[in-house]
Amino acid sequence: MKHLNAHANLMGNRLGRDNALNLIRLCLAVLVIVSHAFPIAGFGPDPALGGLGLGSFAVGGFFAISGYLITQSRFRSDLKGYTIRRALRILPGYWACLVFTSVVAAGLAGVVRGGWSAVEAGKFIGFDAVMVKAGGSDIGTTLTGLPYPGAWNGSLWTLRFEVLCYIVVGAALTVGFVRRQQLVFPAAFAVATAASLAVHMSGVGGVPADLALLVPFFAAGATLRAYAHKLPVSASLALASLVALAAVLAAGQGKSLSALPVAYLMLWLGIVIPKRFADLCKRDDFSYGTYLYAFPMQQWLVIGGAARFGPAAFIGLSILATAPFAVLSWFLVEQPSNGLFRSRRQVPTHLG
Repeated sequence: MKHLNAHANLMGNRLGRDNALNLIRLCLAVLVIVSHAFPIAGFGPDPALGGLGLGSFAVGGFFAISGYLITQSRFRSDLKGYTIRRALRILPGYWACLVFTSVVAAGLAGVVRGGWSAVEAGKFIGFDAVMVKAGGSDIGTTLTGLPYPGAWNGSLWTLRFEVLCYIVVGAALTVGFVRRQQLVFPAAFAVATAASLAVHMSGVGGVPADLALLVPFFAAGATLRAYAHKLPVSASLALASLVALAAVLAAGQGKSLSALPVAYLMLWLGIVIPKRFADLCKRDDFSYGTYLYAFPMQQWLVIGGAARFGPAAFIGLSILATAPFAVLSWFLVEQPSNGLFRSRRQVPTHLG
């Protein structure tokens, strides 16, 4: 009986359909809104602790959860099915947001403030659709004079790295050796962590710094998935992860060394959060839409003068302004897109 109970308490068995990961991802998306409120509205830099900004922590949590779930999806799918599902999950919502950002959000700003052109909007959509620039640009001069004039949708920069991780996992797990050898995953995580330390200690910026931040989180989640059939769901391990995270932050190495404790904590919470709360987001996942649309809505709130009410009010208004677009994104774009591909071996959309 003890053996059976222990087996039932392993992460691979507990992290099934009834989990709170959609709720956690929604909370992480709200944390991104909080972090972006400061630079967008001119309140100061993103709050940070131990070298890890609030926004980076939230995005890291996203990547850790994705590392687990995407690796699980690939283990359970052939390459064709996996690729189609991943593309349908991320691209239609992303492309719809690009059109909204460039034509609606920036276009209306052009009516109010000037500086918009169809050519600039077309460039934004064209470059970003294939993730060349990933949202990190103004459209014309529509944001000139605002506290954060450089980007209409600065959240989108992470998505090309998310897609890159999808591609790497999809390709790697076509190799039988990788599927059979669990040690490949912690080895990849160790290499990613060492590279992250080297990049951040050297002060290199740009794409290397972005990869150094995000890849260890994804690799940590993938590693936990590889060992999920042996890894217990334990309050003691969660506490140890929290202590390790605190120690890493105290040492100022949050960007490079927080991935594994954060990954375990996210997945542990996904299991232990009571079902009545988990069920709030079980069928409908508004986290992606929240992440996609918050930044342009916050820019519009600044244009409308909402920053004068202070950080707390601005954050509250940002959440309220984003929520309808997140709901519409899910019901009009993301959910129908997810339904375009069905197979008997498909991983449920709430896990993807």
